[in-house]
Amino acid sequence: MYINWGSVNKSIKNWIVKPIRATVFADRDAYYWIQSKLGLGNYQMAALVWAKGLIIGLLIGAFFL
Repeated sequence: MYINWGSVNKSIKNWIVKPIRATVFADRDAYYWIQSKLGLGNYQMAALVWAKGLIIGLLIGAFFL
C-alpha cells in the first residue's frame, strides 16, 4: 500500500491552518465592527481588549483552581 505523504501533509495543513486563519480574520472583523458601533478610538479599544483578556483569564484561572 502506497501513502501519498504530500496529500496527507496538505490535508493536515488544511485541518490546522484554516480554522486558525478563520478565527484570526473573524476577530479582526469583529474588532473593527465593535470599534465602529461604539465609536471608540484605538486606545479605548486596546483597554477594552485588555479588560476582556483579564476577565477571561480570571474565569479560566478560577475554573482550573
